[in-house]
Amino acid sequence: MLIASSTLNEYCPAMKKIAILLRQSPFTGNQLQETIDIGLAYAAFDQSVSLIFTEQAVLACCESTEPARAGFADFLKQFGAFELYEIAETVVCADALALQGLAEHQLRAGVESRSAAEIAALLPTFDIVISI
Repeated sequence: MLIASSTLNEYCPAMKKIAILLRQSPFTGNQLQETIDIGLAYAAFDQSVSLIFTEQAVLACCESTEPARAGFADFLKQFGAFELYEIAETVVCADALALQGLAEHQLRAGVESRSAAEIAALLPTFDIVISI
């Protein structure tokens, strides 16, 4: 059955802008990995997903983070899937980064740094905000 593009919206929900706030340290269990999975699942269904790392979750965005060496599942493979799943943006809170004693030059490629105030101003632009 062919569906004309003009009627496609009747069968498919409109794209939503979704922000997912990640707060948990990558070294306290698998919650961070599961939260990233939620973002990838939304993106797989053509939703516009932004992952925003705050608090201790910023540690996951640093080049030097090696979860396998610390005995944790290697969630870093998920970062490689962000482009494939067309994650709209990956943002880290610069204020949280500084609290961890880290700097922007230590971030993984493709991760943007924004202040807490900039992130707060950005959140109302999303249709859905998920904070886990």
